[in-house]
Amino acid sequence: MASAAPFIADIRGALWGSRPRILFTVWLSLVAFIVLVWLAGPKANDRTVALSTTVCGLSTVGLWCSRDRLARVIARWGASPRAKFVLIGSLGAAWVETVFWALERVLHAKGVAASPNLAIDLLVTMPWYVLMVALLYRVETAHRYSLYEVLLLGGVYELGADGIVGPFVGGAFSIVSMPVVVLLIPMFVVVYSFMVLPPSVLLREDLGRLMKDPGPVPAPRRYAYSLLPLLGLVPYVVLGLITLLS
Repeated sequence: MASAAPFIADIRGALWGSRPRILFTVWLSLVAFIVLVWLAGPKANDRTVALSTTVCGLSTVGLWCSRDRLARVIARWGASPRAKFVLIGSLGAAWVETVFWALERVLHAKGVAASPNLAIDLLVTMPWYVLMVALLYRVETAHRYSLYEVLLLGGVYELGADGIVGPFVGGAFSIVSMPVVVLLIPMFVVVYSFMVLPPSVLLREDLGRLMKDPGPVPAPRRYAYSLLPLLGLVPYVVLGLITLLS
């Protein structure tokens, strides 16, 4: 029980540290209920998304519990902090895509992963993930963001990618469905957590040392700059426009 105390304290601080966090926790609880309903439901696609989200969340929890040991291993690696950050985040992204792809096969779902072929799936999605992680490195070496903010930003990035740009490129975007998509932001946070949190946690000291502007910065400036990784979606928007106009 004693060894679990720090972990429990971390969870309590993340979920109940302030009024905004409490409100987000209530929101997350609602989405967790939706996930449970999907897991028990008859639709293979819903069960695939729900189970994949759960696996991604548990992967992040496992990383968090092992963060000190993993950080020591990463510290002995001679690559630059940028290379470490991009590689760790990209490997996390590849894991998430593989989880969704594998569970789609196991549960006999269709259209959840980017492609039924894993190689094509990764070929299509990894350029976005690598760009996102590389730009996130710039964000985190420009201004100071808490790990809680990094997690929330992951949800924003997935909202842009899988909630807006993905359906647009696939010809399935509907403004009517946007309220539902926005409702699921906490689910997006959980899914992208294994992409944005591992490099941010394991390289926390390096990021602080390399930060260009460690002092207080107006919140609007910090939050506006934190959206920089969404620029990685521009090539996909262009592709969608070409497809739409052709």
